[in-house]
Amino acid sequence: MSKKKDYTKIWTEYAKERLVGRTITDVSYLTSKECEDGFGWYKRPITFTLDDGKEVVAQMDDEGNDGGVLLILYPGETVTSEYFPGEKFTKSEVLPVLGLRD
Repeated sequence: MSKKKDYTKIWTEYAKERLVGRTITDVSYLTSKECEDGFGWYKRPITFTLDDGKEVVAQMDDEGNDGGVLLILYPGETVTSEYFPGEKFTKSEVLPVLGLRD
């Protein structure tokens, strides 16, 4: 009987090897031309450059079907919402994906 692979562990290690200890040196949105010509996308995601020259691009899924957003979480910080009285939520922000004409 074969042992099931722990894909969470495998991919976490893979990501750590590439990202932990790196410094973000630049942040920008892809241009409309980069999205249309380079990826065939209709949305312009945020991208950041690391100190080793690698670029990280937010995409909507692992197949690269279009650009996507980045969600920034603030662990330990909470916010409330008028729509959910009495409930607290982890503070977060979204760096939006832009349309080609934005």
